[in-house]
Amino acid sequence: MMNKSDKPFKYVFSETSIESFKKKPEDNLTFSALVNLVQTINYQIKYLNNESVVISKYTKDGKLIHTEKIELPVSEHTDFEALLVKFEQTKPPKPTKENEVVSEGINKKSKKDKPKFQQLSIQSVTMIGFTVLTVCVLGTGFTINHSINQANKQQTKLSQELLLSQLETSEKYDKVAQKMKEFDYPKKDIVNMYLENGQFVNALKADKKAITNVLDKIDTMNNKEQQKALNELKKANITSKKESISLDLRLALLNKDIDFLKKNIKSVDSQALSDRIVKLFIDEKEYASANEQLKFFANKALDKQAKQAEHDDKKQALTNRVNELKKAISDTQKQLDGKNTQLSDLHKQLDDLNKNDKSPDKGKHVDDKNKEIDNANKDKNKISDILKDQQGKEKEAQKAVDDFK
Repeated sequence: MMNKSDKPFKYVFSETSIESFKKKPEDNLTFSALVNLVQTINYQIKYLNNESVVISKYTKDGKLIHTEKIELPVSEHTDFEALLVKFEQTKPPKPTKENEVVSEGINKKSKKDKPKFQQLSIQSVTMIGFTVLTVCVLGTGFTINHSINQANKQQTKLSQELLLSQLETSEKYDKVAQKMKEFDYPKKDIVNMYLENGQFVNALKADKKAITNVLDKIDTMNNKEQQKALNELKKANITSKKESISLDLRLALLNKDIDFLKKNIKSVDSQALSDRIVKLFIDEKEYASANEQLKFFANKALDKQAKQAEHDDKKQALTNRVNELKKAISDTQKQLDGKNTQLSDLHKQLDDLNKNDKSPDKGKHVDDKNKEIDNANKDKNKISDILKDQQGKEKEAQKAVDDFK
């Protein structure tokens, strides 16, 4: 059976600049849904000021039941439950006295018009009905009490959630944890509360076995936040030696400390962490280390990616070698062309000496020029040998590229 608090009523939100209310200014909500809505809005705008909303409750036929202006955000000292509970406890307006008198007059007239035997029959039926009702009430007493208890539990749970929400909004997380213990919340719920608010040290203090959940949560954050959280955990010195290595591995990953990661491949403790390390190894072209890591935590997609990356790098290295040799050949050819030009000039100079030199030292001048020509020829031969060697290597390198699969 549905409790009164679970029956939907029409709520109208007005005099507000809060988008969540403006988008849907009228809605049919249960009281619990209204509380959840206000809680959510209160949490979302906890860092803003001067926000408020006027909430009006109506019956299905449009009768106003209650209107309340709620200032948001609601502080931890505000009686949040009492403020909202008015909406549940306030009843629709009762019929006017005039209506009651008219109704009473009609009933009296009806009674006067009925014969005596009929009135007696009605009295008899009333007595019988009362007797049956008494039996029904006695018979269903347990069910009614059960429903009342359930309603009370629901109200208590709601009160607890409101209090916890207010404390969490005020960032009093240790107080939230204390109250959750008093309210018999499971330990995992307390840990999750700390994790959702980035309180990783407190989460481990609440349950040292929660290290996996803590690290999984940290892994979802950006690099800067991860480093901060991991360093806080190390500073707190509350992890075991094995767990401490898990922290160090994650820090090494963030800092791209390849040497540390290579040395501690066997210490990686999860698939997610292994995958991140393999990706870093691939990026850094540490394919042997990537393959070694994949032996402990297999990942077909990353294995394929590593093999393809290594294949592409090898082919690229071969192609780069061909391009390097081509450039070297081009440079050597320029040297050889330069040396041929030099030799051509020297021969012209020698011819000029033989034809035009009339000095007594002509013989010496001719000998010197011939020596220059000899040296230039030696240089040319060396350059030619180098060029031939480079051309041979370039052909081999190109063949290696062509043969590579």
